[in-house]
Amino acid sequence: MTKISDSVKVIIDNNLIYSMAISSGLCNYTKIAEDIKDKVEAMTGKNVKFNTIVKVLTNIKATKPEYSDDLNILKKSSLTIEYEYSILYFDNIKKMPENAILMMKESNFYVCIADIGNIESKIALIKIILPKESSFTPGLTLLITDYLMTYGIKFTNIYRLDTEIWIVIDNANAGKALFHLSNLLHSN
Repeated sequence: MTKISDSVKVIIDNNLIYSMAISSGLCNYTKIAEDIKDKVEAMTGKNVKFNTIVKVLTNIKATKPEYSDDLNILKKSSLTIEYEYSILYFDNIKKMPENAILMMKESNFYVCIADIGNIESKIALIKIILPKESSFTPGLTLLITDYLMTYGIKFTNIYRLDTEIWIVIDNANAGKALFHLSNLLHSN
């Protein structure tokens, strides 16, 4: 039978975001314990107390992760947020507003993100401006996506545009996302 501590360590070692959170000190042990409790129980074959998992997580000693260069790139980044954006749908590209900042073609229609000056807009745009050396670093968008999902933050879309990452998110989740991203980018 597998020990609880061994099963937690295996789960953490095989999940980039959990490993990153623990090694960077930006760990939400409670959230991680909630996420992995079922896996730990499956691996150990017994019911495991939630607090036991939290205790094991706090005792894990982090080694230098292989993605520390990615974290260093993120720490050189800047973070902005803009409100009052809308997602608009059109059947003809000529109908799109001139101030559209991003346009995508879907099956039979076009989608764009634009600031139409509508105070009732429910969309915010979080931008992570990366340093120039990041243009050859793959996986940053996935890292950000998994990081936000670890905290239960839902967003509409995420885009990587060379040295920028754009996160389209509803206003209700924007503040929470900005807080956690700020912790990631600006912690020691």
